[in-house]
Amino acid sequence: MKGGLTVNHTHILIVAGAVVLGVAGFSTAAPTQSEVGVRVFQFRPGQLEVKAGTTVTWTNQDDITHTVTSGTPDQREGRFDRRLDGKGATTTVQFKDPGVYPYFCDKHPSMRGEIRVN
Repeated sequence: MKGGLTVNHTHILIVAGAVVLGVAGFSTAAPTQSEVGVRVFQFRPGQLEVKAGTTVTWTNQDDITHTVTSGTPDQREGRFDRRLDGKGATTTVQFKDPGVYPYFCDKHPSMRGEIRVN
């Protein structure tokens, strides 16, 4: 004890080490993944809300070909247009920017979905 102050060097080292490890161990979380099933002429779920950076995977569970095409049948957006050739076919799209992304099946225009990115 010196001048009414007790210094515990062990605690100082632990706190300093935690700060160094905290900074050295800092990393951004990996983007998440979400899935949409394509079956019985529907996207399931039809509306999906995800965080920016999320990769969405569509899996065709029907025996016929579908597409995942950005926009609407009346107004294609051109961001993506992917074929799902039969049962088990998959495709992925990463959504980096916040916004609302409608999509549909080019072969079956009544099939529509929407990805909301926040």
